[in-house]
Amino acid sequence: MKILVDRKNRKYVVHDEEFHTEKGVIPKDVIINSQVGDVVETHLGKKYTVIEPNINDYIELMKRKCAILLPQDLGLVVGFTAIGSGSHIVESGTGAGSSLLFFANIVGPTGHVSSYEIREDFTKVIKENIAGTDFENITLYNQDVTEGFNEDDDSIDLVFLDLPKPDEVINDAYRILKTGGFIVIYSPYVEQFQIVNKMLNIVGFENIKIREGNVRELEIKNNKTRPNSRMAGHTGYLTFARKMKKTKKE
Repeated sequence: MKILVDRKNRKYVVHDEEFHTEKGVIPKDVIINSQVGDVVETHLGKKYTVIEPNINDYIELMKRKCAILLPQDLGLVVGFTAIGSGSHIVESGTGAGSSLLFFANIVGPTGHVSSYEIREDFTKVIKENIAGTDFENITLYNQDVTEGFNEDDDSIDLVFLDLPKPDEVINDAYRILKTGGFIVIYSPYVEQFQIVNKMLNIVGFENIKIREGNVRELEIKNNKTRPNSRMAGHTGYLTFARKMKKTKKE
């Protein structure tokens, strides 16, 4: 897989096959033989630069049937939990698989990510998106997570939840987390994280914090540098908590 970028910074995923666009066609042999940094042209003269895709490029362009979590939120999860190479993660509410693929890239081949998605149509899309990568550290379950996680007790570094009612699985999340492990819950609405906060306390989680990440770009023009008028503002709330005791609070 490669990515073609035009002069307006629009990106296109290409595989080893003929590439069709409204600006012309690039033959299959040109795609196959192209290298990172090459400039290839359609038969109408439209030019594209070949780049090697990183995980953000792939997530941006992959198939989806729903909204996805953005790097500004996923980056906060990584930054505040310190997950990395070799970490073991469980997530639920997979959607199109953006967080799943992001985490799989972070933990690397020595780590592992298990994901639970109840909807069969979403699961089909996720499998297609996984197939477009070379990740071999993913387990995907088409399963109702409220029936319980499949993982062993005290085996997971991070549980990440993006569910309508995450409070229903917090108790079992505590069971599978290692002592010192984190649970992070994405909530679009205040009412959700209020319920989540109560349940985290009941179950015995500690160091509970709620954060949100806003990103604002700056426009750089001649003598007119200012914040961009369009801002990727509020997306959702992230509740962080940590399991600090092996047994739940009595």
